[in-house]
Amino acid sequence: MPSEPGIRVGRWEVVPLLDGSAPLPLADELPGRTIDWESERARFPWAFAGEGAWSWHVRCFLVRSDGVALLVDTGIGHLGRPPYDVVGRLDASLADAGTAPDRIGHVIHTHLHADHAGGACLPDGRPRFPNAVHHVHDADWRFFATATDDEDFGGRTAMTALHDTGQLSITSEDRSIVPGVRVLHTPGHTPGHRAVLVDDGDDALLLTGDLLHLPIQAAHPGWASSHDEDGLLGVGSRRILLFRARQRNWRLAVTHFARPFGRVTDEGWDPQV
Repeated sequence: MPSEPGIRVGRWEVVPLLDGSAPLPLADELPGRTIDWESERARFPWAFAGEGAWSWHVRCFLVRSDGVALLVDTGIGHLGRPPYDVVGRLDASLADAGTAPDRIGHVIHTHLHADHAGGACLPDGRPRFPNAVHHVHDADWRFFATATDDEDFGGRTAMTALHDTGQLSITSEDRSIVPGVRVLHTPGHTPGHRAVLVDDGDDALLLTGDLLHLPIQAAHPGWASSHDEDGLLGVGSRRILLFRARQRNWRLAVTHFARPFGRVTDEGWDPQV
C-alpha cells in the first residue's frame, strides 16, 4: 500500500506511515454522552466504517530533514489482535517513503500501548531500527512495567528488548530530541503520554498521539475518553494542547484519524491543512 502524502513544516517533511486499519464500535467511545452520530457522519464521512463503527487507523509519522530522520511511534507491528486486528505494514510503508530502517536515528514513543510501540521490534525480538534511540517517558516506563498483558497487549515486550540492547532513553522532562522536534508531557491517556511538536520558525505541527481519537473531541475537548487511564487528566491535557494549537494556528497530525492532518478551529476539527 503506497504511503500517504506528507506535508512540509518549514524545513521538515512529515510523512504518515499507515500500519493498518480496522472498524471499532462507536458505542465504546465517549461514555455518558448522547451524540448525534449522523451529523458527525455528514461532516466527516471518512471517519466512519459502516453502521455503528468508526474507522480506526494505526499510523506512525516519519519526520526528516537534512540527513535527520526520526519516527513518532512505530505502529502495531506483529501485535495486532481482535478487535485491533490489523496487519503491520510499517516496513512496506517506510520503504515506499524511501527511508531505510537503519537511517532512523530517533524514535519518539507518545506512549507504550502496542498500537504505538509494537512495531519497535521484529517478530523475533530484534530491534526494527538498529541505530535508533527510543525515547520513552519515565511515568509510562514505570506504569507498563507492572501492567498485565491484557492492559498493554504487548507494548512492554518491545521496550524490554530495547532496554536490554541499550537503545532506550527514559526521561521525564519536556525537551528537544533534535533541534525543532520537542516532546511535551500530556498525561491522562497513559501516565507518561507525550505529544510531539515539530516546528521551524513560525510553522508548527503538533503530533497528538492519543489526545484525539475522533474528530468530535476537537469540538468537545472536555468530554472524557473511554480510552484514557485517567479521564479527567486526559481532559486537562487535551484542553490545554488544543487551546494552544488554536491560538497559535498549529496544524495537527492525528494517529488514528482516517485523514491524519488538520487544524482545530472554534467550530472544531477542520481537515484542511
